Amino acid sequence: MTSETLVAEPAVDAESGQRARRLAAREFRPRRAAAGLCAALLLAVAGGVAAIEVVSVLIGDPAGLIPADRWAAWLHRTSWNDPRVLGAAAGVTAVGLALLLSLLPAHRPRMIPLHGADPYLAAAISRRTLQRSLVSAGLSVPGIVKVRVRVRGGRFRRRVSVRAVTRYRNPANLADLVRGALAARLSEMDLMDPRRVRVRLSWRKD
Repeated sequence: MTSETLVAEPAVDAESGQRARRLAAREFRPRRAAAGLCAALLLAVAGGVAAIEVVSVLIGDPAGLIPADRWAAWLHRTSWNDPRVLGAAAGVTAVGLALLLSLLPAHRPRMIPLHGADPYLAAAISRRTLQRSLVSAGLSVPGIVKVRVRVRGGRFRRRVSVRAVTRYRNPANLADLVRGALAARLSEMDLMDPRRVRVRLSWRKD
């Protein structure tokens, strides 16, 4: 009985961890409220107008919201090389590309999810708070007088870029010490997605 219980527990923990990860990723995913609202309004208006036109034509009393006959006649006598056609196509293409680009993870999320095992609880830390904590960790290294931290990346290329300054003329292994201090702090925070630490150290050369 004891052996079976011990074997079953890791599977339950792993499943709970995966559910917690999905919950955190969903809760703190960057929202595209403006783009989604604009697209929804455009689709609703276009769909509503099209539905009214179709229904009104079927019942024999066209609503006339869309001058379909006039547009069809214009399209029949207009070539594909007409500047108006090319301009309209370019405009539609630009709008479509703008909507697609708005859905890409172009900006960094403000909240960074933390790892957890509770599938009903999602936790996160703000990017600014994380950067301040990492700056404090870097300044704790003896000889380091200035630290600048940037937490980069959203879904791809997750890393922490550090620029540290020391007044020592011989930095020796200070860069490794700073990297280790920040890596230890990141480990304590237990971020859901690990980040690689890259350190650039400046020192006195006079």
